[in-house]
Amino acid sequence: MRHLLVLIMLAAALAGNAYDGVSKLFVEENGDLFNSLSLSTRYELLNNYDRETKSEVTNNLHTSESRILDLSNDFMRIATSSGKTVEMKLLKKSARDTIIAVIETVDTRPYKDSRISFYDTKWNKLPTKKFITLPTIDDFFLPSATRQQREELKNAITFTMIEMKIEGNTLVATCNLSDFFMGESFKSYSSIVKGKIEYSINKASFKKK
Repeated sequence: MRHLLVLIMLAAALAGNAYDGVSKLFVEENGDLFNSLSLSTRYELLNNYDRETKSEVTNNLHTSESRILDLSNDFMRIATSSGKTVEMKLLKKSARDTIIAVIETVDTRPYKDSRISFYDTKWNKLPTKKFITLPTIDDFFLPSATRQQREELKNAITFTMIEMKIEGNTLVATCNLSDFFMGESFKSYSSIVKGKIEYSINKASFKKK
């Protein structure tokens, strides 16, 4: 019965061209990004978001539930599983040229790590460096940090995890060093690093504030 209802919903949506903006691009994505969400599952997620319950849907891997967390005409945040979140932001490079910024975040507990990618509206991947200079650990040092302090901290970190989120027209990048060093051991570094850096988003350009 559930599958029949999903097929009816899907047919109705296709016939009425029910979705536009980021929702339309979500259902049109070719499966490289949302490989655990079938077309019918994507329509079901969109339909559920319009309801008060905003209920979850089991993904195709049958490992966990998927749920849309935030949705507007130009932005979507979706939990594709219990350990992964995807954000999509539509950027108007020009009146006729729309770019899709995609942030994939993996929750490795207690750390989160993100990567950002860019696509055109046909879901062709575009070079990331055309739109943003990716943040590194060096971006989080305060000007007061000495060269020796910078080297000591970088040598103490086996790998750097940076979480990224889009908040309106701002990209917020967070390096949770306090989680990596577990409290007390972070105190010696807390005065030389900042918790986050921000990028302003102008059309399809990301500029560090």
